[in-house]
Amino acid sequence: MTNKESLLLARQPILDKSLQVVGYELLCRPAPEDSLSWQAMNGDSATSNVMISAFNDIGIDEVTGGLPVFINFTEHWLHNPPILPTVNMVAEVLEYIEPTDNNLQAIRRLKRYGYTVALDDYQGDPTQAAIIELADIVKIDIRRLPSLATLTDIINRYSRPELTWLAEKVETQEEFQQCLEAGCELFQGYFFSRPADVYGKCLPDNQLAVLQLLHTLNDPDSEVEQITAIMQTDPQLSYKLLRIVNSAAVGLPREVTSIARAVVIVGIDRLRAWANLISLGQLADKPSVLREQAIIRAYLCKSITLSWPDLDEDTAFTMGLFSLLDAFLDYPLDSICRQLNLPDYLTEALLEHRGGYGLILDTVIAMERAKWDDINWPVLAGMKITPTDLEMRYLSAIHTTRDLLISET
Repeated sequence: MTNKESLLLARQPILDKSLQVVGYELLCRPAPEDSLSWQAMNGDSATSNVMISAFNDIGIDEVTGGLPVFINFTEHWLHNPPILPTVNMVAEVLEYIEPTDNNLQAIRRLKRYGYTVALDDYQGDPTQAAIIELADIVKIDIRRLPSLATLTDIINRYSRPELTWLAEKVETQEEFQQCLEAGCELFQGYFFSRPADVYGKCLPDNQLAVLQLLHTLNDPDSEVEQITAIMQTDPQLSYKLLRIVNSAAVGLPREVTSIARAVVIVGIDRLRAWANLISLGQLADKPSVLREQAIIRAYLCKSITLSWPDLDEDTAFTMGLFSLLDAFLDYPLDSICRQLNLPDYLTEALLEHRGGYGLILDTVIAMERAKWDDINWPVLAGMKITPTDLEMRYLSAIHTTRDLLISET
């Protein structure tokens, strides 16, 4: 028997053609002391716990920022829908649910209640055509298709104007493009956080400028005065840094109005970490979801490090932020690390996930991708971090990131 204390809640973004986030799927998994077959055997409980966590314990807007939420509906929930607001609710009818008369009637009832209905993990089974006729969205896990040509065949067979096709498990830019050409309008997967063609290219001027700024900010040989001078001579950087300092330094008798004063208030290491964050924001050609993911990683790395006394929280913040530099720059991460002249331990953590920092980065990546078995729970237990603690830190990182991004607009 699994209870709320051993469950974890995660979210995965759903993007449109222009790579804007238009919704999130919420996932619930047991902690590793439970069998991974738990959800398959206890899907009703999994859906129940997602809803309890998202709507009652946390608040759905804290998780999704008001965007549509996709939640798996087992046959039980199909016939006994929860008493919840249905605006922005997408009921994912699981792929093994048969199109019986009772089930089809239940789907029609969901639509009358105001739910958007999605068929999950469709693979071309013609017996589910009746569900497709009622669905608003069809999700196709492209990893389970014989080839992407099959995707085109499925869409051509069942396409109609009011039906939206969503490609799941899209992991590369090439797959995204192929799914787009096949007729998909929504996409789920981490292709946006993978570099495109990283070989045989030169960095454009704006990316070189950001890389040079990051190099100076993170050079262990740079003096405090040198770093401060760089921040002061970049008006946009200075302005945004002071906004963050003043929002974080609540209770000060007066507003911080200079970078020199900010160094005194928050310290050069924290200011440097925030400057790194702002610098990546200057790469406007990347989807906003990539920067959001990097910032969430940074705050979650920092939060976990607070329970690890031998590691530095600001270094962990920078590590989380820099873990997606290859996707920001479409350039190999090892080359970027060499150009930044980062300390060896930070480079090893980023490239090889070695040491304490590397373990924290592994934990954060596993958390965002709902790969619970990849988390080293015994080490976290030694730091007194339980599954519930980790979930709360993850959700706090999401909340802090959202507040930060809103404050910049």
